[in-house]
Amino acid sequence: MMVVLYHLWPGRLPGGYVGVDVFFVISGFLITGNILREVERRGSVRLADFWARRVRRLLPAALLVLATTAVAVFLFVPRLLWQQFFKEIGAATLYVENWSLARDAVDYLASSNAPSPVQHYWTLSVEEQFYIVWPFLVLAGIGLAALSRRAASGFDRLRMITVVLGLATVASLTYSLWLTAENPQTAYFSTFTRAWEFGAGAMLACVTAGRSSGAGLTRLLAQRPRLAALLSLAGLVVIGCSTLVFNHETPMPGTAAIWVVAGSVAVMAAGHPGLPWSPSRVLTWRPATFIGDISYSIYLWHWPLIVLWPYVFRESAGLLDRAGILVATIVLSWATKVWVEDPIRTTRNTFLRRPVVSLVAAAIAAVLIVGTCRVAWSDVARESERSTELAAELVRDSPRCFGAAAMDPAAKGCPNEDLADTMVPSTAAVARDYFAPERCETSRTDDGPQPCRFGPVDNPDVPHIAVIGDSHSRALMPALVELAKRGQLSIDLFNSGGCIWADGRPNIHATWLRDLCVRFKAGLKPYLAERASTYDFIMTTAWTNKPRPSVDRPVESIAAVWRPLLSAGVPIVAVRDNPSAGPSLDDNPNNCMATVDLPRRNDTCGLDRGQSLDRYPDPFEAAVRQTRSTGAGSHEIDMTRYYCREGTCPVVIGGVNVYRDNSHVSVTYARTMAPYYLRSLREIGVIR
Repeated sequence: MMVVLYHLWPGRLPGGYVGVDVFFVISGFLITGNILREVERRGSVRLADFWARRVRRLLPAALLVLATTAVAVFLFVPRLLWQQFFKEIGAATLYVENWSLARDAVDYLASSNAPSPVQHYWTLSVEEQFYIVWPFLVLAGIGLAALSRRAASGFDRLRMITVVLGLATVASLTYSLWLTAENPQTAYFSTFTRAWEFGAGAMLACVTAGRSSGAGLTRLLAQRPRLAALLSLAGLVVIGCSTLVFNHETPMPGTAAIWVVAGSVAVMAAGHPGLPWSPSRVLTWRPATFIGDISYSIYLWHWPLIVLWPYVFRESAGLLDRAGILVATIVLSWATKVWVEDPIRTTRNTFLRRPVVSLVAAAIAAVLIVGTCRVAWSDVARESERSTELAAELVRDSPRCFGAAAMDPAAKGCPNEDLADTMVPSTAAVARDYFAPERCETSRTDDGPQPCRFGPVDNPDVPHIAVIGDSHSRALMPALVELAKRGQLSIDLFNSGGCIWADGRPNIHATWLRDLCVRFKAGLKPYLAERASTYDFIMTTAWTNKPRPSVDRPVESIAAVWRPLLSAGVPIVAVRDNPSAGPSLDDNPNNCMATVDLPRRNDTCGLDRGQSLDRYPDPFEAAVRQTRSTGAGSHEIDMTRYYCREGTCPVVIGGVNVYRDNSHVSVTYARTMAPYYLRSLREIGVIR
C-alpha cells in the first residue's frame, strides 16, 4: 500500500517507494524458509518442483495483467508509444524488465521515455531472477557441507547454507554501496545491487530455522515479549519515517536502504508478541490481512490503471479519479485472487501440478504475449521506416513551401495545396527522428571533450565553427550539417545531454547526466582556452523555455563562459530556444495529434506562443546585451518567425511534423531551416 499510495499521491508519501525494499526482504525470508524446510525434509531442493510452484503462484496473475495491458495499449495508446510500451511488455513477460529499464536509464534518448504501464514489473523481474539463482546457492551450501563429511548433522548443513547465503548477501551489499554511489540509475534496477535485501530476509530465515537449536535472538525474543514488541515498534517507525523523509533524490539502494531493510527484519524477527499494545496487532487486523491477501494483485493492477487512465479518458486523473483507481485496484485484485490465483495455486489436479506441465504452460503463454508484442512493434517499425523514407525524399526534392519555407515572409504561393494531406514524420515515426550519429557519442561519454566533426574541416576557405550545448544544440545540427554538406561550413560539435554551456553546477535531476555535465564542462574550458582561436565563431543554444533553469542565475552563468573567448576575439552566436510544448513528456504534441485528423491538428494541438515561448525570459538575449555592453562580439539569432505566427506556434508546418517530443525539433524540420540559418549568419556578419 505504501507503493500504491506513493504512485497515486507522490507528494504525500515521497518515500513510499521503499515498500519495494520491504517486499524484497519479506520475499527473501519466505522463500528461503520454504527452501530450508524442504532441505530439512528431503536433504536437498527439487529445482523443478520449486520453480513450478513459483510459476503457479506468480505467473497466472502476472500474465493476465500483462495481456490485459497489451490489449489496452492497442486500443487506447497512440502509436508513437507502441514500440516503447510493447517492448517493455515483452521484457516484463520474460522477467527482464529491470535490465531494460537499467539500460534506458543511462541512455539519454530513452531516459526521457514516458512511463510505461508495466514499468513496475522491474521488481517482479528482480524477484524471479532471485528465485532462479537462490536455490543453487542453497545447493552449494549442501554440497560444501557434504564435502566436509558432516552432512549427517542438520545443524552443520544449515550452518554451511547460512555461510554461503551470508557471503552472497555481503558481496551484494558491498557492490550495491559502490554502484549506488557511482551509477545510481543502474544500481536502482540491478539484480546484483538488490540481492542483499533478499539476503537479509534469508539470514533471518536461517536464524529462525535454527530456533530448535537454541538460536540466541529468536529464543530471547520469545522469552521477552515486551522486548519483541519494542523491536517491532522500532522497525515500523523506521519504515514509516523512511516514507516521509526519503524522496526521489535519495540514492537507492545504498546506505538509505539499510535503514528500511533493518526495520523490515526487526518487524519480522519480533513476530507477534501478543501484548495488547504490540504494533503487530495492527498487522493482524482483518482489513490489514485482507490487503495482505490480495497484495500481489494490488501491486500488479494499480500501475497500469494509473498510467492508462489519461489515454483512455483523454485527461489527467483528478482527486476523485485517483480514489476511483484505488477502489478499482482493490476490486480487480480481489477478483484476480479468487478466480485466478487461488484456483491455479491450490489445484489438486495431479496433471496440472506436474512441474513440466506448469513450466510448459507458462512458456507457451509467455511466447504468445511476447509474439504479439513483437508483431505490434514491427508494424510501427515498418510505418516509421516508410515515413522516414518519405521525409528524406521530400527534403531532397524540396517542394514549394515545404517545412520552414512555408513560414518565410518572402515565400510565394504558400501554403502548397499539394502538401495539405502530408505530415512527415508521422506521429509514430517522429520519436526516431533524432540526430544521433554514432561517432558523436564519445563527446558525451569521455571525460575530455572530443569534437564530432562535419564538413570540410581542413579547408581554410570554409568557416570553421564550434557548436556547444545540450540536446537542443544537437537538435539544430541537422540544419548546420546541411550547410556543411554544401561546403558552406565545417563544424565541431561539443554536446552533453541536459548540459547548458554555462558556469556553475548544473541543475539536472539525473545524477549520471549531472556528473557527465560537470566533467564535460571541466574538460571543455581548457580545450577552448587552447583552441578557440581556430574557430571563426562559436554557436550555442539550450533548452531555456522551462520553469526550472539548467543552472543557477543563467544570464550571469552564460556570460561568464563567454567573456574569456570574446576577449580573445572569438565571436559567440547564441540561438534563441525554440518553443516548447511543456516541461513534461506528457506535453508532447504528438500525443494530441495522434488522436485528431490531420486538417485539425494545428487548431487542436498547436502551441500557445505566450506559454511555449514568451513565458520565460530569454537568457541568451540578456547575456548578449550584457556582454555587448563592453563592445564584445556576441550575437543572438532569433528563429521564432519560422516556428510561430502571431499568438500561435503550429505543430505541422509545410507538411512537416515540427516536434519530436515536448521540446525538441524534429530532424526533418531542422533540415528545412538550413537556408534560413545561413541567411541569419550572414545578416549578423559572422560569415560572408
